[in-house]
Amino acid sequence: MSNSSIGCIFEWLFFIATAAVCIGSGFLAWDWIEPDSFWSVVGFLIVWGVLAKVGHFIMSLIIMGIASILDK
Repeated sequence: MSNSSIGCIFEWLFFIATAAVCIGSGFLAWDWIEPDSFWSVVGFLIVWGVLAKVGHFIMSLIIMGIASILDK
């Protein structure tokens, strides 16, 4: 397999993982907060953003680790 095809695979993997992290963190935040008023919705959005950012960071580390292993 050439380097360009490996890069394409990781690009799609990153794209799919990003969507999964966004949706998953939204469901998790909704279950934790269960918004029913304006301020609980604000709290939900803050928690969702924090969870998504942490999830994206962890996902990036995992994908970069796999890519560096396969690059050798």
